[in-house]
Amino acid sequence: MKIWYQSTLNFAHTPNYEKALAAHFRRVASPGTEVVLNGRKTAFGSDLGGDDVYGSPVMYHAVVLPAFIRSLLAAEQAGADAFVVASFSEPILAELRSLATMPVISMTEASFMAAAMSAPKVGFVTLNKMVVPFIEKSISLHKWKDRVTGIHLIEGEVSEAELDTKFPEPGPYLDRLTAGTREAIAAGAQVVIPAEGVLAVMAAENGLREVDGVPIIDAIGTPILFAEMAVALKRRTGLAQSRAAYRLPSADARALLASY
Repeated sequence: MKIWYQSTLNFAHTPNYEKALAAHFRRVASPGTEVVLNGRKTAFGSDLGGDDVYGSPVMYHAVVLPAFIRSLLAAEQAGADAFVVASFSEPILAELRSLATMPVISMTEASFMAAAMSAPKVGFVTLNKMVVPFIEKSISLHKWKDRVTGIHLIEGEVSEAELDTKFPEPGPYLDRLTAGTREAIAAGAQVVIPAEGVLAVMAAENGLREVDGVPIIDAIGTPILFAEMAVALKRRTGLAQSRAAYRLPSADARALLASY
């Protein structure tokens, strides 16, 4: 089984994150599963940092969305069995499902579904204010409002690039995630999602799985396991995207899109 894991980040800016992801996938993925790890590689906007991309809606649409369309087409050409939208910004999920013939897994959706299996009330903890509108969008899209207790920022805003330098000494940042988790618990959360990739893999790699009896979702490993399940469901039961919900483009339209 081949799973294409597509991040919104340019890994040239976050090399330690890339290494941590690869190591975590080796531990989490089932025997026989290959996880193809990809960062954002488009020429346009490749040198922009996360603040410039995520902090500006127009730059996010101009830089991230074309990258994901091209990556999905590349994944299909490479023979991938599933595609993971590996960002809590959850870019163009419906559109990607309309384009793909393989299962398309959302990091946000998979993490929430795992959390929902653990407890009725789910809290999000994230790094900085720029991420909050994206999480709010996903809550609205998936109609999770009645089960989400809140979105909490860890103390002191942290950029992904800054956090990438802290993998050798993660203690202070894990302490801040723990404190943010306790805020979420105080607000009623019974399970918590660390809603940012660098923060999530740092927690998972250092064994931070619960705080005060409240589980912390492995938001990196969970989408891989959901992708494996989606592939198994397709192979064994025929389950795929509903074309009533996600209509495929015509052959002519798809050919045009390939030159996008």
